[in-house]
This record gives sequence, structure tokens and C-alpha cells, in this order.
Amino acid sequence: HIGGRVTQLHGFAPWPIQLGAEFVHGSENNVLVKMFDQMKWPYRSLEWPDSYYFGGDERGGVLRGLIDASTAEAHPDILETHRLLTDFPDTPWALADENEPSGDENDHTHNENETNAVENTTPFQKTLKTTLIETLDDANTSHVDCTALEWLTDRVKAPPKIIKLAASVYANDFGCSLSTMGLRETAIEREVWNHGEEYVLLTGGRTLGDVTGTIAAGLDVRLDSAVSAVSRCEKSGGAVVTFKTAVGTEKHREDGENKNNTGTITAGAVIVATPISALKTKHWCGLDTKIRFDPPLRDEKQSAIEKIQMSDAVKILLSFDEMFWPADTWNVVCVDAFLPECWMLEYEYVTGDDASVTPSPTSDANPGSNPGDNTKVGKHVVTFFACGEKASEVATTNASPTGHAEIIEKALDQLDDMFGGLSSVTKELQPSRARFVDSKIHVWSEERTVGGGYTHPSVFAVGSRHELQKSEWDGRLCFAGEATNSECNPCMQGAVQTGLAAALEA
Repeated sequence: HIGGRVTQLHGFAPWPIQLGAEFVHGSENNVLVKMFDQMKWPYRSLEWPDSYYFGGDERGGVLRGLIDASTAEAHPDILETHRLLTDFPDTPWALADENEPSGDENDHTHNENETNAVENTTPFQKTLKTTLIETLDDANTSHVDCTALEWLTDRVKAPPKIIKLAASVYANDFGCSLSTMGLRETAIEREVWNHGEEYVLLTGGRTLGDVTGTIAAGLDVRLDSAVSAVSRCEKSGGAVVTFKTAVGTEKHREDGENKNNTGTITAGAVIVATPISALKTKHWCGLDTKIRFDPPLRDEKQSAIEKIQMSDAVKILLSFDEMFWPADTWNVVCVDAFLPECWMLEYEYVTGDDASVTPSPTSDANPGSNPGDNTKVGKHVVTFFACGEKASEVATTNASPTGHAEIIEKALDQLDDMFGGLSSVTKELQPSRARFVDSKIHVWSEERTVGGGYTHPSVFAVGSRHELQKSEWDGRLCFAGEATNSECNPCMQGAVQTGLAAALEA
């Protein structure tokens, strides 16, 4: 399909379900919103978060249950969480004044293994020293860093309730866990973000899939063709792209004489906009679509690629034949709960013979996939979203024979605790069970051309995105995608911005 991580599931609900990107983050200074305006596409803005849900059994002044955002965010615990992730006190670094020298290279503890993947990092308890740095994005001091969890635990000494809040409100939104969330790239994103906090949602029956389709209009798009190599063409000065066509596809049948199912395209320039996983020497989920470059990428660029991390992401979809939550509730950040976030959105759709209403679910990402055994299509959908360690936990459980049912039961329990009870809309203790229709769990690490969610602020990775964005081969090989956004913007507009910049250079 066209769109990569913008992909849809048809037949699960009366409208196409977004398995990947679903929102535009921020209505200000946003290239996508400008596109909507130019195309005269209608959209609406939503405040995020709409509500908070606090699970657990704690009492005595601690928040509990479903609470609207305006009330919850006046609570000292949430105020303190926002303060910490805005002001970043007690970090391993301090910005040097213009007249002060930057920190001496011996004024820190640096383990050589810390520049490898996050899984190999060691705890940041060896030292609580503070090192002077010139700027937040100075790649020469990228080793002066730690994970958000290490910072909250060892330096800030934050209590567990603050850490749980930071995990749901910040880390999950960034696409990771606190244990893999690089603090310095987080600070950079916070410093330069200028898009606002609203979520923008297309209306009028359009989705982000229409955006990618519009951008692709008129282009020669080769589907089912996996790129295996990009080589510099010394004769033309351009590049040659080698790809393999999937067996059994229409394109393969057209090229039936090619027994190896391979083909090439010669171009004046190439823009590589793949997920970061396709560029790594070895990706954690065993992705099998790695691209070979000839001549190889510079060591500095390959090192940058290895430092930028991407965790897993999952969406758990539950359909119902009747709403049991307040009509004005659209999003809930869940703290100390099984799953960290959910939303309930209603989309316009065409009734009657429209294909998206047929009870034969398929997805763009995995054609022919069936969300469940139920042929009934639910009228309302709750989407749970989890990243990082929780996503990996869900993926592992889902792979077991009884795992899918176990996950769905826990998700329904969470919904019942959120929206059940005598004071609820339905006055029922377990309103989800009687209205439940079907379920689908989409694990992004199982997408063989992606291998995870999206890149997140990574520890010891300062400067790596800027390095990755640099062109190679005298400007004939360019790079784009959210991983190359030097502002650590993991959103769709962050990817589009880099694509426009690469196109101008190429």
C-alpha cells in the first residue's frame, strides 16, 4: 500500500480504522495543516488529553478513577510532572555561559558501551556530576546524557506516582518507555516544539490515508517491490536502485522472465525515506529488509543510525454495538493501568454498498488479515495505544495460544473500571461485555518492512539526526523521514518536513 506507517483496516468498523498514524500533532506552524487549508479539506482540533484515568488501589489523596483533564491537571502530582519535563532540573548537563569553557572531557563518566544500542547501557548511578555543555544539540558532548527513568530515579528522586505519570503522559506519547527515553533529545524537542498542543483530525470522511494518496498522485509507485541495494552509478553520477518483486504479485507476473524476481531503476538522485530499522546493521526485531549501500555509508552516518532508536508499538482495537462512555469523552491517558492510553473517535462514512462496511476485514498493512471470528461490524470503536516495554509485553502475550483473549479481557476490565459503576452512563458495573462485538491487535514489530513504531528521543544520540539528514555521494543520495528530523519531531509533519528538504537538495 502507499503510505508506509499510514495504513488502514477495512471492515472492522463502518469507517477505515487507522492502524498507524491517526492524528496531526499541533495546529500551528504545521506543514500538514497548511496542506489541508490549501486543499480546502475540513478538520477539527481536539484538546489532548481529554481525561485521565488512575488505576491501582492507592488511597489517601492520590487520584483515582476517571477525571476530566482540567480537574486532574490542577492536582499537585500532575503539575509537578509537567514542571519536571518542562524545566528539566538536576540534569547531567548545564549550559555554559558564552564566556565559560565547556566541560573538560574528563569531567564525566563515560562507558564506551553507552554509545551502543539502549539495551546495552549501564545505569546512570556511577556519578551525579554535572558537565558544562555549549548547546543542547552539541554532538561533541552527546555522551553527557541519561534516560528519563535514570534522571527521575537517581537525580530528581521522584516518587513512584510521578514516574508513573511521566511514563503515560510523556514516554508513551514519544513512542517508548522511560527506560529508553533519552533525556537530552527530550529536552531538545521541548525547546524547539512550536506546533501547539492540540490534536488535528481530518473530517468530511477523510483520513491521513487521503494525504499520502494525494501526495502520491501522478507518481510511478512500485508496490510489492522491496529495495535491497542502492549503488552509485559512476557513469551517470546518479544511483541505481535494486529491488526484488514479491512472488505472486501482478508486477512479478509481468516480469515473469526474470527468475530472480529482481529489477533496477537508474535515477539522477535517490531519497531514502525508510524506517530507521532498514538502515541499521541489525535491528532488534530481526527485520529482513536491510538496504545495502555501495559505496558504504560513511562511518559517522552509520554510527548515527545505530544510536537512533525505535521501540515497538501496538494498537488494540475493540468494537461495540453501543456506546457506554460519555459522548464528550474522546481520549483518556491511563496511569497505573494495564494499557496507557485509549481514544474513542467517530468518523463520517458512507452507508449502503460502500466497501468499508463489508464484514470481511482486511488491512493495508496485512491484506487478508481477519480481526476475529465475528462477522458483525461494531458501530463504535475504542483504540488502546501502547509503546515500548508495554507494547513488547502485549506482543509476546499475543503470540501465545491464549494470549489474544487474555489481552482483550484485561482491556475490557480496564474499560469497565473506567466507565462502569452506578454513576456511569449505563448504571452497570461491566458495561463493555454486553456490547462487545470484535477485537483486533496490531503489532508494529511484526510488520516486516517497519519493525516497530517510530523513532523516539534516544540516549547518547544528540546530533545523530542531523548527521543522518546529511546527503552522501555529492548530494545524489539524500535521507528523509521522522528519524532524520533534527528537532526530534517523531510526528508525521516532522517526516514531511524532511522530505521536502531532501527533495529540494536532490
